[in-house]
Amino acid sequence: MIEINLLPEEVKSKAKAKKAGLGIKTKYFLYLLPAVLIILICMHLYLAIINIFNSIQLGSLNKQWQQLEPQRKALEASTKEQTTLSQDVQELQQLTKNRINWSQKLNKLSLLLPSGVWFNEISVSGRDFTLQGSVVSLQKEEVNLIKKLIDNLRNDADFFRDFAGLELGSVQKKTTGSYDVADFILSGKLKSND
Repeated sequence: MIEINLLPEEVKSKAKAKKAGLGIKTKYFLYLLPAVLIILICMHLYLAIINIFNSIQLGSLNKQWQQLEPQRKALEASTKEQTTLSQDVQELQQLTKNRINWSQKLNKLSLLLPSGVWFNEISVSGRDFTLQGSVVSLQKEEVNLIKKLIDNLRNDADFFRDFAGLELGSVQKKTTGSYDVADFILSGKLKSND
C-alpha cells in the first residue's frame, strides 16, 4: 500500500515518534497480560485449595462434635441436676435457718416457771401458740404468779424472739380439795419468717 504523507518534516517526525512509542507500550502490555493472568490463576488455585482444606477441616470438626454429643448431653443433664440440687439445698438451709427449736423453748419454759405454776397442755397450730396451765398459791397470788410467768417469758430474748406476741386469755378459779386453783390460757402468735 502506498502511503502519501503531506505533512511537513517536523510534524512527520513527531508522528513517527508517537507511533513508535505506542508500539512499545503495546508490546509491554502484551508481555504484562500473561503475567497478570498467571497471577490470577495462581490466586484462584490458592483460594480453591484453602476452601477445600477448610471444608475438610469443617467436616472433621462436625464429626468430632457428633461423637461428643452423648457427653455433652450427659454434661447438660448433670448441670441441670446440680442446679436442682443446689436449689433444694438452699431451700433446706432456709427452712433450717427459720425453724424453731422447740426443745430449747420447752427447756426455757421449765426454767422460767414460777413455783406453784404448772402446764396442762402446750399446742402449736400453724402460727398459733397456746399454753394451758394452772396455778396454786397459799398467799392467794395466783394472778401475780401468772403475770410473773408472762413477764419472764417476754423478757427472755431466746424464748421470745420467735413470737410476735404473747397474751393472757381467760383465767378461771376453781377449788380443788381445800386449795384455790386458777386455770389460765396463754396464747401467742409466732413470727412469720417469710
